[in-house]
Amino acid sequence: MAAALLIGSTPAPAAYTAVETPPLSIQSVFQNEWGNAFVKMSAFVNSNCAGGVGLYLYNLEIAPVDDAVKERRKHKMAIARSAKTSGARVVIRYFHDPARAGNWDGCYIDSIEIVD
Repeated sequence: MAAALLIGSTPAPAAYTAVETPPLSIQSVFQNEWGNAFVKMSAFVNSNCAGGVGLYLYNLEIAPVDDAVKERRKHKMAIARSAKTSGARVVIRYFHDPARAGNWDGCYIDSIEIVD
């Protein structure tokens, strides 16, 4: 059964490059001590991402964070958690910044599509 659920972010600043993954699984979803959601994938995504597999769930540069932004972030978290819990594969559309290669903030997820 294929389901397509997309929740997008605000477009990235010019320094970021847009990319799409092949279908893969979410290994873990967690928050750091500042409350920022982070997603670790089960397979290599991009060398610019943390450890090649980790991406922030959303763009940390968006400010101010109003109620509409908070609501979109909640929906994206719900999709990530649903995919993780069900074991469904996802296609991740994300942005990466080569200048931040390997850093925690090197990549962030723009949208998540559950594909099976």
